[in-house]
Amino acid sequence: MIDAVPRRSAPVFLLLAFFSGVLLASPARSDGPGSPPGYGDLVGVPSPLRMVPTQLSAVADGNLLIYRMPGIRGSEINATAMLFTPKGPPPAGGWPVLVWGHGTVGWAPKCAPSVRLQENGTWVDGHTDTLLAAVLRMGVAVIAPDYEGLGPVSAGVRPGHGYYDLSSEGSSMVFAVVAAQRDPGTRLSGQWVAAGWSEGGFAALAAAYYSGVAEKADPALDYRGTVTFAPVPDIPAMNKVLWRDIADASRPGSTPTEHEIDQLVFANAETIYFTETERHAGYGVDPVQVYGPNMLKFYQQNSQTCLDDLNAMVRKDIVDYLRASPSHRLGTYPGVRGDAPNSLPENSRFFTDNQGRLESSTLPGPILWLFGTDDITSPASVTYDVVNKMLTNGNDINLAVLAGAGHYDVPTAALPLVEARLKTLFSLG
Repeated sequence: MIDAVPRRSAPVFLLLAFFSGVLLASPARSDGPGSPPGYGDLVGVPSPLRMVPTQLSAVADGNLLIYRMPGIRGSEINATAMLFTPKGPPPAGGWPVLVWGHGTVGWAPKCAPSVRLQENGTWVDGHTDTLLAAVLRMGVAVIAPDYEGLGPVSAGVRPGHGYYDLSSEGSSMVFAVVAAQRDPGTRLSGQWVAAGWSEGGFAALAAAYYSGVAEKADPALDYRGTVTFAPVPDIPAMNKVLWRDIADASRPGSTPTEHEIDQLVFANAETIYFTETERHAGYGVDPVQVYGPNMLKFYQQNSQTCLDDLNAMVRKDIVDYLRASPSHRLGTYPGVRGDAPNSLPENSRFFTDNQGRLESSTLPGPILWLFGTDDITSPASVTYDVVNKMLTNGNDINLAVLAGAGHYDVPTAALPLVEARLKTLFSLG
């Protein structure tokens, strides 16, 4: 996910709007990664997680799994995931499992949730520990992949995160499920649901796209559906809205608000991760065509900086720039070259190959799509357009609109809806 700079939103109230398409029984599309022997296999013995948040450690046992998956460049690679299982004995048939996709953390291995957790006790996904603790209390295990290229280098993880790459993130999710199913120390039922927030919302949809691959790798697996929290469904369309707002805030004589500065930070910082992924995956993107001098320097020197620190650095640079001259406006900051880079052929090809391919597909199973009306990261107009497009393709989508919720509020605001959906999907009492 792309994550905006945090801001507090108004109190949250739930307002549901449901749109139903056709529930299809057909399997997920089979193009993309295959399931040769080895993918999903465990490497070594799972190790206990350290410094797990109290919210989770009170209700679950946590282990780090190392597993094999196809990499963005075609080779077989090591990946890591955190597996949380409810305390106490499993039910007779084993626990169902939710595979959790985290939000944007950065591009370097050190930015991975499992690394940040075990090295400094930081749970990087904000208040999602509350959500996952509630899921675990329901008797549902959670497998949380770090994604390709993110994770401890001591586990054999190498740089090369597939940021918003459909195959990379889908493979990270589905082969984490396969690995959890193959863990001899864990008893799972085989039933699984994909879920995730922000970048992880895209990863959850990618897992639905490749769910058939997981079941080919392990026929005991039974995909039940997807819950996607505040995904960014169309990056080019989101950028158009974002840069239009930045232009409106750049009028002479106006003073930008903190919120408007945050929008410019968001528009600049995470573009670095897109460029890194595109170049790593073989797309011929020229950074000079994407960035003005200030952000080009950040790209060259700070592409391995994790998101929180990168946001802070870019924000300071923007504020310093605005203060340097009365003529400096948000829209004149020498960062990302506005909306123009979206039209570069290789950028267009990347988004068509990944988000575009996802949006034009018919995914198996039901999708609960959770969206907050105050979310600047996933603008309402873009969300509605993409959901409507996917409905015309025959997808079975329930769109739940959370009134007053911002991007960071959605995982906790939507908890009652998530609990109800999981009870249905897993036939829980």
